[in-house]
Amino acid sequence: MGLTKDDARVLFNEGVLSADSNMHKDAIKIFDKVMEIDLNAEVLCNKGISLASLERNDEALECYDKAIQMDPNDEFVFYNKGVLLTDMNRTEEALECYNKVLEIEPNDADALYNKGTVLNELGKNDEAEECFAKVNELESN
Repeated sequence: MGLTKDDARVLFNEGVLSADSNMHKDAIKIFDKVMEIDLNAEVLCNKGISLASLERNDEALECYDKAIQMDPNDEFVFYNKGVLLTDMNRTEEALECYNKVLEIEPNDADALYNKGTVLNELGKNDEAEECFAKVNELESN
């Protein structure tokens, strides 16, 4: 008897717990098992996060790109891809990811903050200040 989508959900949760416990190699193995049963953007994104934590950046980007193909409106994937690209000093590409997050969810304070940080790095200080001001506004509400 094969594993079901319910089994995949249980395994997925186990993978998330492993990742949360900083056991990323175990998490990746679990996410791979989940993908054999139920390949979806959420699993790919979480595998990407674990890969990025192990500095396997190219593999992480592949996961994020596949996840985006599966669900082009998943702000969580774009956000995590942006974080990785920022860490890789690929600021222009990171900025595109944060812009996409904000297209989907205009009041995402984390994406706004990260966008502001990237804009500062690019010397676009006025635009960065606008982002930080909006973050302050969102957080005070």
